[in-house]
Amino acid sequence: MGERTILVCDICGRPSVETVTFKVGRKNLQKDYCSTHLQELTAGARTPRRGRRPGVVASPAKRRGRPPKAGAKRRGGAKRTTTATRRPRKTPTTTASEEAAAPS
Repeated sequence: MGERTILVCDICGRPSVETVTFKVGRKNLQKDYCSTHLQELTAGARTPRRGRRPGVVASPAKRRGRPPKAGAKRRGGAKRTTTATRRPRKTPTTTASEEAAAPS
């Protein structure tokens, strides 16, 4: 004796005509529908088109590939600094032996 599986509509319980697979978030879900509920589901549906919808503004193009090195913009050697950004020079300090040897 064999067994038989009968699919029923997930909404009303009548025998199902079609199993519909759809995606919500990252989950794939399936529901079984009878002919009445399948017609309700597909009443306002449309077939998907390839590509972008007309009138959708694309975001600015992103650069592809490997990013440039940190110093790639500078060409021609070492970094140049101006006098305003340089560190001031150290002033020479006198040691105890130099003070003793200096005439007062």
